[in-house]
Amino acid sequence: AGKMYDYLQMLSDGTGGKVSVFDQPIIKNMGEYIARSYVGNGWVVNFADASAKGGGDADLIFRYGKAVESPLMMNYAAYLKSLSDKDGIPSGDPFRLFQTLLSREELEGMSADYQAPGYSWYPETEFCYMTNKNGFFVATKGGYNNESHNHNDAGTFSLYLNTTPIFIDAGVGTYTRQTFSSERYSIWTMQSNYHNLPMVNGVPQQFGSEFRATDVHFDSRRMYFSANIATAYPVEANVKKWVRSYQLGKSSLKIEDSFSLDKADKPNQVNFLTWGKVDVSVPGVVTVEVNGEKVRMTYNKSAFTPNVETIRLDDPRLSNVWGEQVCRISLNANKQLLSGSYTYTITTIK
Repeated sequence: AGKMYDYLQMLSDGTGGKVSVFDQPIIKNMGEYIARSYVGNGWVVNFADASAKGGGDADLIFRYGKAVESPLMMNYAAYLKSLSDKDGIPSGDPFRLFQTLLSREELEGMSADYQAPGYSWYPETEFCYMTNKNGFFVATKGGYNNESHNHNDAGTFSLYLNTTPIFIDAGVGTYTRQTFSSERYSIWTMQSNYHNLPMVNGVPQQFGSEFRATDVHFDSRRMYFSANIATAYPVEANVKKWVRSYQLGKSSLKIEDSFSLDKADKPNQVNFLTWGKVDVSVPGVVTVEVNGEKVRMTYNKSAFTPNVETIRLDDPRLSNVWGEQVCRISLNANKQLLSGSYTYTITTIK
């Protein structure tokens, strides 16, 4: 989107504004995505191969925001600028250099009062972000398992508390030959069973355009997102319906799995990934603490037995973000049911 803006600005400048598409909603929406995906304190939503840390080029975002008349982008750019201690001549290609010099004084006069929007909803990609006043930022998605830089992750979510990631998407390690080969999905970070998703009958999601979320809905009044992810699993999962839903309240996030199976061959396993300190010693309760931020996730203690797996991070592209290890919390179903529902409720601990 940033490079597209460069070309559109050249076109507008070169024709004295006679050829301009900055009034088209899609151009504005593409630009605002970088601001809407920013959680805070350097953390960003990182579905698929995206990095969990970033922010963007403040000068470029400001110019783009001014062109499409987006106060959100301009305020976000001012916020990013306020975090930077770099006041010298910007580097980069000549066009961006001179455009930056022309607009820098105006940017420096902007208010740096940026707050994430209450929600963002992208029907085409089925990305959904929701926030509340108690510090929760929830990012979830529908989508399909053949997207650009795909992970098998239809229906997954990430949860941040006061800008700190709690339940995470690990992201991607250092690119190798394997990353872009037929062996891609042998890498654990690409697999749905290492995202915040269920394994159904012991089977994870599968790669391919046909493996997708269906019946995806978002209700901004209720702050409610749901998707049927049964169609993201192969036939051997024997799943007819699996509706994963997220409802963000004033003080909690309620996650529900409502399912119907053709067969119940193996116990279901519902996974959650975190980089925090995990405590499952109390039946029915998972406590996670990250950098002083603590949440409690409750579940039906008669329905599940929890297990915590530690995953060592030897790849610097992952360890530079998450540290030496992450943990996978698995709720293993005690009964093999043909239909039913599971509910997990996440609240903050003061």
